[in-house]
Amino acid sequence: MSADTAGPVGGGATRRIYVTDCEGPLTRNDNAQEIAERFIPGGAELFARLSRYDDFLADVVRRPGYNAGDTLRLLPPFLKAFEITDEDVEAFSAEGVLMVPGALRALAAIAEVLPTFIISTSYTPYLRALCELSGFPLANVRCTELSLNEWHMPDHEKAWLRDEALRVLQRSLIRIPDEASSAADLSRDDAVTVAQLDDLFWARMEGRVSGELVAAVRPVGGGMKLAALEEIVASEGADRAGVMYVGDSITDAPPLTAVKAWGGVSLSFNGNGYALAAAEFAAASPDAEVAAELAKVFADGGRDGVEAAIRWWPKPDAGKTPTGRECTRVGVVAEEPEALAEASAAARRSVRGERIARLG
Repeated sequence: MSADTAGPVGGGATRRIYVTDCEGPLTRNDNAQEIAERFIPGGAELFARLSRYDDFLADVVRRPGYNAGDTLRLLPPFLKAFEITDEDVEAFSAEGVLMVPGALRALAAIAEVLPTFIISTSYTPYLRALCELSGFPLANVRCTELSLNEWHMPDHEKAWLRDEALRVLQRSLIRIPDEASSAADLSRDDAVTVAQLDDLFWARMEGRVSGELVAAVRPVGGGMKLAALEEIVASEGADRAGVMYVGDSITDAPPLTAVKAWGGVSLSFNGNGYALAAAEFAAASPDAEVAAELAKVFADGGRDGVEAAIRWWPKPDAGKTPTGRECTRVGVVAEEPEALAEASAAARRSVRGERIARLG
């Protein structure tokens, strides 16, 4: 049965589509962090601090106009300050794509049964490299446009930003309490860090090239991912209940939440707490084969078919080492949240590494 006609037996035709995040479900990179690490002194730690500040703005204070994943807005001024070009980013991204085991095979298999799309917060050069590696059409990708060469930053501003990068690195990584709702809920030191970053990005960059660059970059994360998903659904003429969305992080929470409400399949793949809280279903796996298997079920049987397949998925016997399909833990999040969270965290660390898992 094709994706154009797939639907419940005896019911009307339902056009179904498959949409996935990139980093996490398909690849093991954190490309923006890796770009920072490669080209900026102390870049990995700088990115970690900006990423935690991003979490604070998006999830705690919910700054107006700010989306989860907007770390990719905050980084470009520093890239420009350290003389990084579009060609640098392109060449580095092309040489370093790290696939989740089985992801190339899974992506090809899914595309055979469903119209397939990627929505990623990552920069365009990285997605272009993935498409060249996999043969996936770039036209079916929505991601963050980055064009450093279009911007001319004065040398004095570059020097100022390089000094500011050192100041950011001198601050500790912000710790966000579970129930935090404002800077008042942070430690004194972390509240000072937030105040300094607020002043840097939203006051002192104002009127400078760096401020214009922050405003111009529009990362496809959080609410922007949902907007991209809605655009794809409309352009494909798909039923909202005919969407399967796979994600793993805070940037995927809005589309996962929406797809669950629409009656589609919202699947957390090795997801963090944000993804698990938003998704109806979860998979914790060392490879991407589970996504292909569930997508094929979805193409034929929709959400109900996927739920049935998840409930029938073999579970390892207590005390025995899991083998085959038992190595993948799947379930309904509401029914076993703690077990799925533990399995997802372990798989996330195993597949993507400890440092990326800590970033969230």
